[in-house]
Amino acid sequence: MFEIPVWDLLASYGWDNKELEFDWEIYDWFYEDLTFLKNLEMRIKIIWLDDAVTLIIEKLTTQVRFGDKICFINIENVDREFRLHKKLEDPDDIKTIIDSTIDLKDVIREEILIQCID
Repeated sequence: MFEIPVWDLLASYGWDNKELEFDWEIYDWFYEDLTFLKNLEMRIKIIWLDDAVTLIIEKLTTQVRFGDKICFINIENVDREFRLHKKLEDPDDIKTIIDSTIDLKDVIREEILIQCID
C-alpha cells in the first residue's frame, strides 16, 4: 500500500525530485497496534541524491486509536533517508531501497507512534 516506485528518480540526475499526495482509508488489519479513525492524508517530496533518496513528509494528518488512547496526528516536515546500500553502522531510521521502491509502511507507523507516545 505504501510502496512508492523511485526507478524514475534513480535513472535521473542528482537532486531530481517528485511530489505526491495521498488520501487513503487504512483498514484495521493493516497495522496491528493502530486503528485509523480517519483517512490518512499525506503530502510527500522525494529527492534523489548520489546514493540515497530523501523522503520529506511535508504533511501527514489522521486520527488513530492506539490502545485505549485516541491520537490526533498532525506531522509536518519530517525527513527520512533510503539508501541503495545500507551499512551495518547506519542507524535504524535509515531504510533501504529495494527493487527501485521505497516502502513507507514502517516510517508512517513510527512517526504516528512518536506522536501518540508524546
